[in-house]
Amino acid sequence: MFAFEQNDFELQVDNFTCSSQDTDYRILKEFRCGLNKNAKRRSWYMEFKLQEVTSEHEVFMTIVLPRRKPMTEFVLLNLTTDGCQLLSNRNQVPLMRLGRNIMERFSNFPKQCPFEGDVIYYIRGFRLDLSLLPAVEMETPVHIQFGYQAKLQGVLWLQGNLAARVQRMSEKKRSKKS
Repeated sequence: MFAFEQNDFELQVDNFTCSSQDTDYRILKEFRCGLNKNAKRRSWYMEFKLQEVTSEHEVFMTIVLPRRKPMTEFVLLNLTTDGCQLLSNRNQVPLMRLGRNIMERFSNFPKQCPFEGDVIYYIRGFRLDLSLLPAVEMETPVHIQFGYQAKLQGVLWLQGNLAARVQRMSEKKRSKKS
């Protein structure tokens, strides 16, 4: 018999920004991102529309746990992968597969390539439930950077930067979860 402990930690998002190297809008038609206005249950969103069908792209993600000087930052994940394989959930690092599965609740990303042109793709209201991740038992800042890059042009058409922190839940929140 297994006994599961309740996860007493949550991810608090402090900031989320996005940018693009596609300054002449050859790949992207439009994009926007940010945080919702509710400071108590902060979530983030990102939307983009492409100029045309995009069937080949790469996705990169870096998750860093910053540390105080003189210690070096702890890189939890530093990965670049084929975007079409990520969409179809094939050949993935387990952490990326878990992230893709969680993301399905919050996005309309296709399950396989291509990304269509003139469709608004979105991630809305995203909040990471740490109880879905194994072995989260620490309070720490977290910096996440992710992006999409055109394989042929080498242009980073969309990049997101998330600053957050894993923190212990307040007693009120823990009693509501029980």
